[in-house]
Amino acid sequence: MKKLQRQFDSPLPGRLGLNPAVSILSRLYSAGVKSRQHIYDTFPALSHELCRPVISVGGIRAGGTGKTPVSQLVGQYLIDKGYGIAFLSRGYGRPIKKPVIVKPGETANWELTGDEPCMIHRNLPQSWLGIGADRVSNAKKIIDELPQKSVFILDDGFQHQKIKRDLDIVCLSEKTFCDRMIPAGFLREPVSSLSRADLLFIIGSSSAINNMNEIKKELERRFDSKKCMILLQEPLYWVEGKSGRTCENAPLKNPLAVCAIARPHRFIDMLKTFSIEPCDTLSFKDHHILKINDFTHRLQDVYSRGIVTTEKDYIRLQAVEFASAPEIWYLKIGLRFADESSRALFESEINKLTL
Repeated sequence: MKKLQRQFDSPLPGRLGLNPAVSILSRLYSAGVKSRQHIYDTFPALSHELCRPVISVGGIRAGGTGKTPVSQLVGQYLIDKGYGIAFLSRGYGRPIKKPVIVKPGETANWELTGDEPCMIHRNLPQSWLGIGADRVSNAKKIIDELPQKSVFILDDGFQHQKIKRDLDIVCLSEKTFCDRMIPAGFLREPVSSLSRADLLFIIGSSSAINNMNEIKKELERRFDSKKCMILLQEPLYWVEGKSGRTCENAPLKNPLAVCAIARPHRFIDMLKTFSIEPCDTLSFKDHHILKINDFTHRLQDVYSRGIVTTEKDYIRLQAVEFASAPEIWYLKIGLRFADESSRALFESEINKLTL
């Protein structure tokens, strides 16, 4: 088998990620993670059972592995099968931290729910949202109003073991074996923790398919009982936020590109597929709360050239202070299975829970 390349990423600047003191912190973090897992393995009663099937969609890497699109994929499939769905999420990055329940048909406020749950609810308005750190409590608030044919979906739930799950889906990037534990790297858990998962989804662009196939082979070698499949992220079309009109080609010439996601290079690469050459690119940390002050030095471009952004970022660009911006276009992204056998396997695993 072709040897996997190991060019490690790090959230730390320069060579700080290779500092021996940082490595010690990573080992301490890893020991804490393993200790916590041992407690749940030893005392399974610590995990609460809900009176509906539970599907967890999560990851072992902090940010940028496609968990939210997969949660939406699962939710859409269940809705198409006639099931009610309720997403349980912590609501990471929201400025207002109180627990909140959003019912089907209600308008979600991203400041209360967080940008990713808000985006999910906009795309799946039939869904419930239970937002807050205590997901068990939120599930109990929702459950009596759910139809009998319903499923809970834990968004970013792999580490949240206070709720028992019937299916564990873990999303992985094409750099699964090129990472280290926090803080030296981005891993929240070691790769060995994938032994708890049921389905392993490797998610990336079609340009990385060869590397993803190598990762799939390595995962199948290490975890021979796990079902592993590849999903491809693809740009679909552009949407103008205020009017809702759509466009399959480049909507603007030399726009200002704005993104606050974990992997901004993915969005920039997708702009190239549309032959879009931004006049400038403003990148911020993931979930950054965008303010008009962030654009002070490019304010003329906002009004004269318009903005292109991601769907998640557009959720935060709906604030009142951006109301006068003339055009803000966001890119709709789709997920597709690399082969039909993987799609069939995914649907079969979901169907087992809902028969």
